[in-house]
Amino acid sequence: MAAIGLSIIAAFGFATSAVLARQGMQLVFPLPGVLVSLFVSFVLSSIMVLVFAYDDIGGIPQAAIYWILGLGVVTFLGGRTQNFLASNLIGASRSSLFISTQAPFAAVFAVAFTGETIHILVALGTAGVVAGLLFSSGGSILEGWRADKIFLLGYLMALAAGASYGATNVMAKQAIEIYDSPLIVTAFSMFVGLFVIGPLVGISTAKSGVMRAKNQSLTQTLVSLRFVALAGLASGIAVNALYFAVQKADVVVISPIVASSPLVTLLLAHVFLTRIETITKRLAVGTVMAVSGVALVVVGSQL
Repeated sequence: MAAIGLSIIAAFGFATSAVLARQGMQLVFPLPGVLVSLFVSFVLSSIMVLVFAYDDIGGIPQAAIYWILGLGVVTFLGGRTQNFLASNLIGASRSSLFISTQAPFAAVFAVAFTGETIHILVALGTAGVVAGLLFSSGGSILEGWRADKIFLLGYLMALAAGASYGATNVMAKQAIEIYDSPLIVTAFSMFVGLFVIGPLVGISTAKSGVMRAKNQSLTQTLVSLRFVALAGLASGIAVNALYFAVQKADVVVISPIVASSPLVTLLLAHVFLTRIETITKRLAVGTVMAVSGVALVVVGSQL
């Protein structure tokens, strides 16, 4: 049950991060926002390492280093960067639904490459998550496509982010099985992410700057960056919780629970982003379907 509790914390953290990032990126371009959020996540994880896992620093096996390097690239270049870009293009509520495809991606990767087995209820629950996503987003895809073709790019980026997150769940599991220190794995992978994303942000900032509008004030920019920094804090908590969860349970159980984060995203978006995003009945019903699928996963994991 500890793994399930940690998975729920991760879901809340990722959902909160999505909404905060969406709010912050109203005045700040996505790539600088990614770097700021990742830096805050890294600082949080580094403090946790110094406080709780100082003795684990050093002596990381070479095999684990390879997994952590891949984890940093795929999670933050393939996952968080495309996550922020997709949220900027199509909104936090819609992008989070597609990002939740990490559940079936993770199940396929875990069964195919690590030999995990999947209980029938877990499989049905994962299918329920996917069905909820399709029901929720089917109408919005058509509406967005008719209104603006750029919506397609947003959906594709969100789907790619979901695939990246699904893969990283498996990669994190492998790294932690080799080197049993989730805090070290988290902090090291974030450092790798900063190293990889930094040059891209530098190029983007040189071309476009950090601020979206030339006439916006420094105060407005700092307020936006504050939201992005808070998104990084929430995401840092979520990633640490997720990695502790995969340490304690199979990926096929953890990923669908984490994929329930759209429920929280919808609630927070409805409360805080009413001027930016519209929550439809179809979107809400689909989310309930997805969460029902998660309930099946929880039951199946206990059998």
